[in-house]
Order: sequence, then C-alpha cells, then structure tokens
Amino acid sequence: MKHLLSILLGASLLAACSSDEGVAPADADGRVPLRIVAGIEPQVEGATRAVETAWEAGDAIGVYMTIHNLTTPFTSDNREAKNLQYTFDDGTNYETSGNTYRLFTPQSGKMYLTEQSVDVYGYYPYDDAADLDPTAIPVDVSVQTSQKAIDFMRARTGNVNNNNASIELMFHHRLTKLVFNLRQGEGLLENELNDATYLGVTIDHQSVSASYNIYSDAIIVAPDNQVINTVRATAAPTGYVRTFEAIVLPNGPNNPATPRTVTITFYRKSDDTIVNTFTIGSGTYFNAGYKYVYNVTVNATSIQVDTQKYTEQW
Repeated sequence: MKHLLSILLGASLLAACSSDEGVAPADADGRVPLRIVAGIEPQVEGATRAVETAWEAGDAIGVYMTIHNLTTPFTSDNREAKNLQYTFDDGTNYETSGNTYRLFTPQSGKMYLTEQSVDVYGYYPYDDAADLDPTAIPVDVSVQTSQKAIDFMRARTGNVNNNNASIELMFHHRLTKLVFNLRQGEGLLENELNDATYLGVTIDHQSVSASYNIYSDAIIVAPDNQVINTVRATAAPTGYVRTFEAIVLPNGPNNPATPRTVTITFYRKSDDTIVNTFTIGSGTYFNAGYKYVYNVTVNATSIQVDTQKYTEQW
C-alpha cells in the first residue's frame, strides 16, 4: 500500500507515462483519456515501515470526478464518474516535484477529460459497493489484523481538464496511528519480555466505526466505548524489544478525547501474568493524519512512558 497539489507533470513523468498504452492524443471531440498517478504523503520524521508511504501491487483506489467546485458527478460517454476502480500494477516510480508517484490503471473502462473543468477525488482502500455514497464512505477499525485494510486515505486534485495529460493524486492518511515501543526494565528475568509466551497491548475508550465525506474531508464518528487490540509490528526500533501498532479514529465532536487506558500484558505461563497500565489523558487529542509514538519501559511492577508526537503525515 500504502499515501493536495494540482500541478503539471514534468517531462520525465510524461515520457514514462507514455509507455504501454501511451498518453493518447485528444480525439475529434477534444477528449483525453483520464490517467492517474498516485502518491502517498511521505512521513518526514520517525518512519518505521516503508509500506506506510509506498503502494503495493494490487492496491486499488476509488475515484470520483465532479464538475469543478461542485459535487455534481462528471459524465463521460453517458457514464458518471462515480466510484471508479483504479489499480496499481505498474512497478515504475515516477518522480516529480520531489514526490514519488505510481501509475494506476482503470478496471471498469476509461473515463475521458474534456474542456469541462473537473475536480478529481480519490480514496483508499477501494470499496466495491455499487451504491457507495461519497459523502458517507464507511470506515471501521474494529479489526486491526490487517492495518492495510483499514488505513483510510484521501486525495483531491482540482480544476483539471483535457489540457492535463495525467492527474496527480497525493493521498493523505485521514485516521490516527498509535505506536507503542516496548523495552525491558527492572525486576524482570533476563529477556523475560522478549521471550514471553504472550505479549499484548490494548487501548480502551475507542470508537471503531465512522463515515467519511470525500468531498468535505470530514469524518463523522459513531460514539462507542470499545477496547482495541493492537497488532505487533514486524520489527522494533533499536533498543526496543517489541513494537505494537494501532490505527484509531481521530478525536472530534462525537469522539471526545477522554482518558484512555493502555494495558500491557505478558506471561510465560498463564498463571504467572504481569499486567501494567498507563493512561493517555484527555489532554492528548488524536488528530487525523498524525502519528503518536509511546516509548515504554516495562518493569515488573510499573512502567515508564516517554511520549513523542509526530506532526507530519504518517
């Protein structure tokens, strides 16, 4: 996987995109096939996994086109540009303006740009619901097993027409990322945390479902109070034993920042369990597109927490 400027692509990008099908010239009616290259806003600080800012083969985005500055769907060949599926299957990187983009290809027929100016919206991951409402795209983070499947992103490029050979869509993460880096502290046996039969991290007081408006970039969270089980990352930073991650819904009017308890549980035998907790206070507001990193020293009877908030997109 895994992602707003409207600018013309440089000469090198246009040359790269002209391979395979090529950038078709305008037809007799002045129409040009819509071609999309998409990127993911790079995380400047504290990157932990390349997948956060890179597409993977088979990634699919949904695309909407509307009349410029309106939410009226754009129509081409008697077909409305609503929830069009575009898929990444080109391994080439296209560099432009210091950003990396990948070519996405249409899966349900081409759309054409005309002299009519339009706005192009994209979202990830693609939802194939035939009646998907772009003002209420469902978001659900209750299952964290595959973060790729719940990492909701959005992009917009405005005021484009048949003078644009290719459209750049720069995707931005619209949810919140939590990272818990664990190191072993005092009172534990040698390598006890690392060798634990079970080691898990949970966070409570979480809403898990919402609807997202792709046009207004607004998320409406359904109030809830659930416990989220984080997932273990493939690798931990140097000096840490394990890293656990979660994608959660940002705080807002329907999802206030209340005190949230983080529970760290581990054991070698189920009858010899160590449970430690710490609280993320109501003063910490989970913002959309932000990553919150908690570096935690786990002791036998207590924990120490260093908190770091990255202000860049993750």
